[in-house]
Amino acid sequence: MHRERLRTSTTQDSRKVAVWQLVGNSTRILRVQFISESFTAYRLPARTPLLGVQPGTVVFEPYPDLAAARELLPKHGDLWDTLRDDYWAALVNMTDRPNPLDA
Repeated sequence: MHRERLRTSTTQDSRKVAVWQLVGNSTRILRVQFISESFTAYRLPARTPLLGVQPGTVVFEPYPDLAAARELLPKHGDLWDTLRDDYWAALVNMTDRPNPLDA
């Protein structure tokens, strides 16, 4: 399993999705998709509109960690809580795996 591969976290109701990476021991959140929303996609924090990107999408640049993403979009605690749980599961999975170089 590669730490920096793209990962997704989806809320229980499947209406919000975050695409992120595990970098070192931190998260790097690339974008979120609000499935039932139709607003013009935009980039945060500048709020620059993104034409040609699926409506309901927010792209982060620069990429925030989980705490910063919570501050940027505080009304979506359910998504950040899901991502937090997925982050810890990924982190534990990485530390529980034996290192092939130790053999």
